[in-house]
Amino acid sequence: MILHLLTEEKFTDYAIEQFESREFCSKFVLIPSNANKYIVKNIDKVEVVNQQSPEFDKLINSLKKYKAIILHGMHWGIWQTTILKNIPTQVKVAWVFWGGDLYGRSDVKFNTLAPFTKFIVETRNLLKRTKSNKNSNWEISRMLFKKVDYCLSDEFEEYEFARKELNNSMKYCWYNYYSLEDTLGELLNKRCVGNGIVIGNSATKECNYYDVLLKVKTLDVQKRKILLPLSYGTPWIRNFVSKFGKMLFTNVYPLCDYLERNEYNRILLNCNTMIMAHYYPQAQGNIITGLWLGMKVYLSEKNMTYHYFRRIGCKVYSIEKDLNRDNNGVFLSEDEDTIMHNREVLTYWYSKENMRQRNLKLVTLLNN
Repeated sequence: MILHLLTEEKFTDYAIEQFESREFCSKFVLIPSNANKYIVKNIDKVEVVNQQSPEFDKLINSLKKYKAIILHGMHWGIWQTTILKNIPTQVKVAWVFWGGDLYGRSDVKFNTLAPFTKFIVETRNLLKRTKSNKNSNWEISRMLFKKVDYCLSDEFEEYEFARKELNNSMKYCWYNYYSLEDTLGELLNKRCVGNGIVIGNSATKECNYYDVLLKVKTLDVQKRKILLPLSYGTPWIRNFVSKFGKMLFTNVYPLCDYLERNEYNRILLNCNTMIMAHYYPQAQGNIITGLWLGMKVYLSEKNMTYHYFRRIGCKVYSIEKDLNRDNNGVFLSEDEDTIMHNREVLTYWYSKENMRQRNLKLVTLLNN
């Protein structure tokens, strides 16, 4: 049997739904951050174990009975450190790589900001006398990562980065929480029809809005609407980006209020161009949605995700090389052949049934 150790995150319900059937031979344990409030919908399918309880000690003592343990994310230093220290050597350990559990560590040097964005952020920090929000209190010892046998991610490039950064001999297994059906919902049978441009996915500095907006300003956007999703993230970035965008363009529309999924989807259908200027893997669901709908998707070559999508066969574009005035088709819609090709690639990797088959292989590997 495989033990899934879960926390109160948006991924948890998807993991439970993927592995709950008998053939996956799984048990789910949720270790909550708040003992009185759970945000997990499938709470009836998990055993809730609070860190400061006798049940947690029982959990530690029961680890030896499992074939494998899957740690969903590696953010929570105290309880996960205890778990890792007590996992017997014969029990396999698989770590679902979430990104922030490595990129967010204070001992990992990973540049996430483009030049102008970095200048804005550092200047504000200096004026406000604020410090970086990186906090080493939750960071798990690098030595404990040696106990990880498998790194789970859909992007092999992420695994390679993690293996080298941690100097670890762990092996790679493909895994992802969201299927096409989960990601697209009502958009599965839709196609983009407008010529708008959507930039970024949140009010976070890693979207590098300032740099990409300045670059788009040099291009002929004509009367195209420019949409800036800013409904969640940091308030000062939301306000700053909104004002900055309106200063540069008359046709910019900051999306600052929370939108229901269907309403946001209808907005996306009016766009044929998506620009995600992150330097590390992020907003993958948005990228997959853009590709499926037929958008021309621009990513930074500094982002592993750009190289990942190109490696699996999707046609994506480089912000550095293709988002420029020399590209006459910079904002033109994709042709039919490209759209159908991208859909074929995405179906192979992310359809619910194909993902189910990969999960079965993963379970077989961990149980043997």
